[in-house]
Amino acid sequence: MEHHKFRFLKGREYAFFHEDVHLLLIDFERDEKKEIYRIDDQEADGTYILEYPGELYIEQIKEIITAIFFVQVNEEHREGRYAMGAYFTCQRKEYALFYDRENLENTELIFFRAAATGTGDYELSNITDEDEYREVVEHIQERYGHMFA
Repeated sequence: MEHHKFRFLKGREYAFFHEDVHLLLIDFERDEKKEIYRIDDQEADGTYILEYPGELYIEQIKEIITAIFFVQVNEEHREGRYAMGAYFTCQRKEYALFYDRENLENTELIFFRAAATGTGDYELSNITDEDEYREVVEHIQERYGHMFA
């Protein structure tokens, strides 16, 4: 079977991790529609090989990420718009790692502790404890350093 390449004209693609699973979210913003696929492999030319992970898995992921996948952060000179690069657990706490979705040359990453509110939403908070911060940075470097270098 011949391999084909596809590109969505109206959708924006965002690769991210949920724990160790590499996923692709395609955001059709105009229609408020989001599709999620598992990235099975990546070819030398950068083409992703995608797998449909199943409806139940997609719904479980959407429950976690929908409210926090895109965030805006007030910074010194601008309001930064970020997309989730990873959602993971470290020391039995959940965290979300974000990258600048408007300026992909910006290699600075930000992360927050993520906590379920009990209403289906998640709340992001800054990490103020230095030991916890250091542990999370080490965890990110070990687990995702190959992708966010």
